[in-house]
Amino acid sequence: MKKVFLLQAILCLYFSAVFTQQAPDHITGKVMEQENGQLQALIGANVYWSGTEIGTVTDPSGEFSMERIPDNHKMVVSFIGFEPDTFDTEQMNSIEVVLGGSIELQGVEVVQRRKTTELSMLNPIKIEQVSDSELEKAACCNLSESFETNPSVDVSFMDAITGTKQIQMLGLAGTYTQITRENIPDIRGLQSIYGMEYIPGPWIESIQLNKGTGSVVNGFESIAGQINVELRKPETADRLYLNLFGNEDSRVEANLNLAHIISEKWSTALLLHGRNQSIAMDKNKDGFIDKPTGDQYIVLNRWQYHGDKGWESQFGVKATSNKMSGGQVGFDPEQEEGLWGLEMNTERLEGWMKLGRISRSKPYQSFGMQFSGLAHNQDSRFGPKEYSGQQQSVYGNFIFQSIIGTTVHKYRTGASFQYDHYTEALDSSVYYREEAVPGVFFEYTYSPVENFDIVAGIRADYHNNYGLFFTPRIHARYAITQKTVLRFSAGRGQRTASVLSENTSVMASSRRIIILNEDPKLPYGLQAETAWNFGVNFTQKFRLDYRDGAVSFDFYQTNFTNQVVVDMDANPQTVLFYNLDGKSYSTSFQAQFDYELIRRLDVRAAYRWYDVQTQYLSGMSSKPLVSKNRAFINLAYATRNSWKFDYTVQWNSPKRIPNTASNPEAYRLDEFSPSFFLMNAHIGKEWNEKFEIYAGVENLLDFKQDNPIVASDDPFGPYFDSSMIWGPIFGRMIYAGIRLKIK
Repeated sequence: MKKVFLLQAILCLYFSAVFTQQAPDHITGKVMEQENGQLQALIGANVYWSGTEIGTVTDPSGEFSMERIPDNHKMVVSFIGFEPDTFDTEQMNSIEVVLGGSIELQGVEVVQRRKTTELSMLNPIKIEQVSDSELEKAACCNLSESFETNPSVDVSFMDAITGTKQIQMLGLAGTYTQITRENIPDIRGLQSIYGMEYIPGPWIESIQLNKGTGSVVNGFESIAGQINVELRKPETADRLYLNLFGNEDSRVEANLNLAHIISEKWSTALLLHGRNQSIAMDKNKDGFIDKPTGDQYIVLNRWQYHGDKGWESQFGVKATSNKMSGGQVGFDPEQEEGLWGLEMNTERLEGWMKLGRISRSKPYQSFGMQFSGLAHNQDSRFGPKEYSGQQQSVYGNFIFQSIIGTTVHKYRTGASFQYDHYTEALDSSVYYREEAVPGVFFEYTYSPVENFDIVAGIRADYHNNYGLFFTPRIHARYAITQKTVLRFSAGRGQRTASVLSENTSVMASSRRIIILNEDPKLPYGLQAETAWNFGVNFTQKFRLDYRDGAVSFDFYQTNFTNQVVVDMDANPQTVLFYNLDGKSYSTSFQAQFDYELIRRLDVRAAYRWYDVQTQYLSGMSSKPLVSKNRAFINLAYATRNSWKFDYTVQWNSPKRIPNTASNPEAYRLDEFSPSFFLMNAHIGKEWNEKFEIYAGVENLLDFKQDNPIVASDDPFGPYFDSSMIWGPIFGRMIYAGIRLKIK
């Protein structure tokens, strides 16, 4: 079996090849200074179009990407202490700038800083650009823990046994959000829940987040939104980046990133991650350890190539090994002692490649190819339940982009192919499914004037189980002024629900899993999940007392035409899965305010409201374990001598708890949870942009959900359930760490 698994992994890697490139309406570049005969990147240099306030700043590698505006090719680059310079970029797709003429300044103070989260006013799709500086405001050990300071994403615990965190967007589970790694579909299938733990936070260079359906170029699976993760690149990453982390719960992590530029054309990076949790703790004295013990090891090697005549390529391989053990205090996987235990062993191998070319004679024209492959194997045990899953997947995407006459009319077109093979076993039941989905797409962008854009796209895909289906999507932007933007989006999304792997939380209970299938020829006998999403958002940027701020309002409506309903209300001893028969929708509203209140003190405040309703067998009801209201405030302060302070407080309104009325009185829960506050604090000190120490506290108020495990005193009885989680299951947690960077 191992030889077959290894052969499948090698075949997946052999057929792996993605190209991510800037659209022709962008210009990229790098800003540098000459110091002691060496070129050094300028961080935070201002890059903007002459005569406007439209621009950006360079990242920690001195690089930038900026959208073009019609009929203006004059780019201005400036930095404190240097003479500003102006360049004509009409015939350029990328540019390298070396600022010279350093001038002596007395008592100069920088009054404009790069925001850790930025929002483009030019993109028809509202995309939040989250930098690594934002991620460093918290422990951020992996992707699932990277959104503690972002009000658009809700983070909660999946259950009280595995310690796994999950995300929600627009009131919908994280499985409805398409997660890509550098624009390649990444976290999906059997890793939909645990996959976010396999992307270490110190590996992340930036995150792009948007609500609602995204571009048809990236596929058809996005329903609630898209999260794209950019990992550190060989060319721009620090030559050495070391992050060491530990907390009072015995969790220890080490991350080492190494990057090397071999030549003008070749560069490589090696990213290493190790995690260990060795001490079993039971702080709430319920007889179950609070977090599983075990080890996690992840290694990634990537290569980047810049060839002649516009050719670009990159490729890499990633291997993951994750082993954990939990359950009742004293449980030992090597012995049979009659205790309820958790075991989970995961092995995963991935490979990808990107290849593309930008035409030198026609810089608006390019093509790219994206390929990836993976082999995933998971064996797990949840008390008496045993679950195993294997997945082999291959993905390919070809993209061509050009213009029709002028840059007023731009388009992208291409074809894609997704293949997945799954084998899952739950006790004596075995589920096989094979999905092959070839598709074609076309996306047209119309930009007649500077303040208006519309992007319309459509996909046609053929699923071997569900047949032919179409995915139309549209995005529009209207800039009322340079600082006032109104956006609209609408589109369809479709996905196959991985019923078992996406709901492993209910395996950590005595509930019987019942799938009410309708067609045995379909995956699990259930129809595909399909939904329409409509959204409108308004953004107003402003400058008050020489400091920048922004106010934004978002409204999104998601209507399911079919959904795989997870019904935990019909009977507290069962969980039912069945096709939707009726309505299911999510309505979301969010208001957000960002402002530099005083110099170097950033304030982010937000309020979010959800109305999520689904038709169950018992009737229409709100989705359980979702907070209808949430208020959020984040304060971030940085001193001149590189001290950083961050404080986040959020309030969550009551959440509906699945019905337990038929349980014995001792095992019944209230109909609604109480509201509660969560507070996190973080402090860091940096020296010479090379060495940093940091420490923090999560759940500062030490608030915990009382008795998170129903019937913890009788884990093999019919009422045992660890999936009814509405709040934090761990109390106050103190952590500390160090970062070392060598450019």
